[in-house]
Parts: sequence; structure tokens; C-alpha cells
Amino acid sequence: MIENIVVKLVDQMVEENLISRDDSEHYEYAMVTLAERMLTIGTLLIIGLICGNCVFTLCFLGAFLSLRKRTGGYHTEYFWQCYLLTIGSYVIATRLAVVFLAKPMLMYLFLTGAVIVIEIIGTVNHPNMDMDEDELREAKKAARLVTLLELLVIGIFVALEIDKIYVASMSIAIISCAFSLCIAKIIKQEV
Repeated sequence: MIENIVVKLVDQMVEENLISRDDSEHYEYAMVTLAERMLTIGTLLIIGLICGNCVFTLCFLGAFLSLRKRTGGYHTEYFWQCYLLTIGSYVIATRLAVVFLAKPMLMYLFLTGAVIVIEIIGTVNHPNMDMDEDELREAKKAARLVTLLELLVIGIFVALEIDKIYVASMSIAIISCAFSLCIAKIIKQEV
């Protein structure tokens, strides 16, 4: 559905001489990706607002998206699968936060495991990305660095005794990225 709307929009842009026919595929890809991302993030923000989890949602999304962009991980074949899996994962994350807030040592245990996984694997080279060796090396370095930066922020929040919801949301974001990396590795979804 999103693709159909974007194709019509891009065709209109070509007819209006705003872009060339040769560039239309690039515009379609970019606009579909942007629309899908906006729909997914918008849905999560609306769910967070309705459930009163705005702080959790914003912190989770900030930490998750900045890390996921660098780690890669499991990808579904179709957008609707990704959309439903993302919404389901977010709902699980909110339930997991309740458990982790009640049992912080459990959260730190899972967080430690997740950091180790990301530090070892770094990035999964998905076939759609098809990074060369230099790009993969840089992506792994960036993933490891962002993980350590997020871990540093978590450590500062803990030391300053800032509300544990921030710690839980960022921890769950790191754990989610590590889980996605493991799934991609297990099903061999990489080049």
C-alpha cells in the first residue's frame, strides 16, 4: 500500500519535471523507507502516549535506533512483518521493563550478556547491505562504540540515581539489538 502511494507520487514528480525518470527508483526507495520508518515510529509513540509510557518510549527509541542502525540484525522479508514484529517487540519491552525495575540485578545480568554479544559480533552484514570488508569493519567499530557510549550513559544514570526507567529503557534497547544480532546469526541472515 505504501509503495503504491509512493510510486504514484514519484510518477507525478516525474510528470511535473521535478525529478528525472532515471532518478525515480532512488526517490521511490528513499520515500518508501522514510514512510515506513515514520509509520513505525509514529505508531510506537502513539502507543507510548496512550499507555503513559512516553519517557520509556522516547529513551528506548533513541537508544535502540542509534544502535540498531549500526548493528543491523534480523530483517523480515516484508514491511508488514517488520511492522508487526516491531510493535510486538515494543510491547514485550514495556512488560520487560516492569520486571527489570522490580529486579535490577536481572536487568544488569541481561545487559552484561547483551554488551558481550555486541562487542563480539558487532554488526551483521545483511545481504541487502552487502558491505565490503572495510565498511563492515567500520560498522562493527561504530556499533561497539555506540554500545559503550550507551553503557556509559547508563552507568552515569545509575551513579546519579536518576529514575530507573531511563536505565531500563536503554538497557532493553541494547538487549533487543543483541537479541536481533543473535537471531540473524542463528538463521544465517548475513553475507
